[in-house]
Amino acid sequence: MKAQGKIKHAGFSFHSTPEELDEILTKHPEMEFVQLQINYADWENPAIKSKECYEVARKHGKPVIIMEPVKGGMLSNPPDKVKEVFDKANPGASYASWAIKFAANLDGVITVLSGMSNIEQMEDNISYMKDFTKLSEEEIKTIKEAQDILKTIPLIPCTTCNYCAKVCPMKIGISGTFTAMNILTLYKDMAGAKHQENWLVSGHGLKSAKECIKCGKCEQVCPQHIKIREELEKAVKALEL
Repeated sequence: MKAQGKIKHAGFSFHSTPEELDEILTKHPEMEFVQLQINYADWENPAIKSKECYEVARKHGKPVIIMEPVKGGMLSNPPDKVKEVFDKANPGASYASWAIKFAANLDGVITVLSGMSNIEQMEDNISYMKDFTKLSEEEIKTIKEAQDILKTIPLIPCTTCNYCAKVCPMKIGISGTFTAMNILTLYKDMAGAKHQENWLVSGHGLKSAKECIKCGKCEQVCPQHIKIREELEKAVKALEL
């Protein structure tokens, strides 16, 4: 396509492990950029491994396009304790601005993709990105404090290894259900949680948590020792499945 003049640059969007990204970039050095999901909430999330994927891309000298900097809008309305940290540091700044600036502050970033729903959000983004300057040490400390708070919120410690899915006789979307539950716990966003559950479970041809027969095979292989049957039962009630 490049030889035909139909495209100028070739790259790809990536949603898998740092090991697989390393393999792809080793086999395909002709790729010119990588698009990654990066935000301060997912930076060290073991299920997403944003930091590790970013480091692999930079090791190969590839610039990065960032998607989901505000995590589907969730970081524009973070948990109350996180809001308190940001309000104390800069009362006039939007919560979304902290998220987007965290992403833009990384070396080797071509652009940060930010979904906007109205003119006000666009104007807010332009206000701090038009003449973007790197984050100060104090701002970096503030975001680190927000990250530390998020780590204290009790979540289901699922790393989406999906060992459970391989042994589940009912083919239930266990990890997708847990992702949805964690979204509900962190952001109190029922619509967002239901959207994720629908996409990650039925959207991938898997069955709802309400189909669980409580055989326990999943718990025998879970490396995180999650009480899967108990958590699925909670999810059915919380997500109104």
